[in-house]
Amino acid sequence: LPRQPLSWAQRAALQAQQAATVEEGKHHASSSSTAMVRPPQVMQLVDVKLAKDSIIDYLILLAERSAPASAVDGEEQADRELPEQLRKFEGSLDGGVAVTARVSYTRLGLVNIANTCYVNVIVQSILPCNALLWVLRRCNASDPRRPVFSSMVTLCKEFHTRKPESHGDILNVLTLQQVKEVVASWQRLGAQQDAGEFLFYLLSQMHDESKWKVHVAPEPRSADGEAGKEGGEDETSRPGAWAHLVKTNRRQVETRSAGLHEDSPITRIFGGLIQSAVRARSAKADSVSLEPFYHLDLDISASGVTSVRTALEAFCNPEVVNEGQATRRIQFKVLPKVLILSLKRFAYTKGKGGPQKVKKAIRYEEKFALDRSWLVDDALLPEYIVTALICHHGDSVNRGHYTAIVRYNAEWYLYDDTVVRRVEPKEVASQQYTVYLLVYQSRGTVDMAP
Repeated sequence: LPRQPLSWAQRAALQAQQAATVEEGKHHASSSSTAMVRPPQVMQLVDVKLAKDSIIDYLILLAERSAPASAVDGEEQADRELPEQLRKFEGSLDGGVAVTARVSYTRLGLVNIANTCYVNVIVQSILPCNALLWVLRRCNASDPRRPVFSSMVTLCKEFHTRKPESHGDILNVLTLQQVKEVVASWQRLGAQQDAGEFLFYLLSQMHDESKWKVHVAPEPRSADGEAGKEGGEDETSRPGAWAHLVKTNRRQVETRSAGLHEDSPITRIFGGLIQSAVRARSAKADSVSLEPFYHLDLDISASGVTSVRTALEAFCNPEVVNEGQATRRIQFKVLPKVLILSLKRFAYTKGKGGPQKVKKAIRYEEKFALDRSWLVDDALLPEYIVTALICHHGDSVNRGHYTAIVRYNAEWYLYDDTVVRRVEPKEVASQQYTVYLLVYQSRGTVDMAP
């Protein structure tokens, strides 16, 4: 039987023991006149090699092992055997990972230092994401190859190792050095204190730290020379996959992909795929492009947009392009397991001298499914349930305050920095003028196996 992964508390105890052992070793080495001192570069390389025991290392190795022999060089081929430290994950991917599950973390208030409320609400909103927490629980808190993942492991551990009676305690996330460094790296980009942009930055960085190559076999050719399929899984059904040329029985379609040949646990959880089809009057083939996404930006400025559903309808409605010579239609080819919707609360208005806040009520549903017409014919249609709302209070893009309302099993809690209080469903539904980000999770499982 595969060994069970350590809990948050067990990992914390083990790392404390390892840290003590390292300190003891340093003391012994410094007291010995014959001790050999390793340069910092060598120390780091050795540590990185020993640290290859996370679920990410396991997934990357599986991806390499599943690649065609021609796509892997000799050195990688020799490293395909499963190392001892990764055998604990054998069988852990069977049956997939549940998207949602009952939560049991400690509800903590977070200190707002120098306008970091945008950081606080993102932290509170991702805690109910079971699939992401499943990955983090199987990662290291001190992996120099993956600083953002390590910071998230350290941070989430704070919520999962405290005693149940600690509900309502206060935490300053910037006292955690790894988290402080990630926030500082984001701020060095010159970015605004925007909760949505910060969340998308985290997801992008975690994808880069955990991605693997996707090896797509060449498309078989039909008798007329066009590329086609001869059964099997359609590789374009995955967000990180490449696209191809196909010829349907109705109209020839030229398909291109804006994505790269790569995949990751983040893509499996948050990744979707948009299909944009342009049909020109004079063209023999429709031009179809596939674009991966981790969140959807929804324009809410039009007078007819009064809800999340009407915003999605406007997003997918056909539009006339190329000076009336073509039509463009957007549909979803793949929907993510965790769907993040970003309402465009700020828009540029001519003569106003900068972005202005769109102050209108936008209704949202606790449970909803997309209309079938918004999906490509063979796309799966999940039902979503909202697990977090992030609200912006204020009139300016450069000023204001963020709060979060987050589902905790059957209850809802408002997080306003250090203030944590339970709220009723009617208060959850009354944030129509301030809601900015919505996190929806689907039922079922995430297939993590490459």
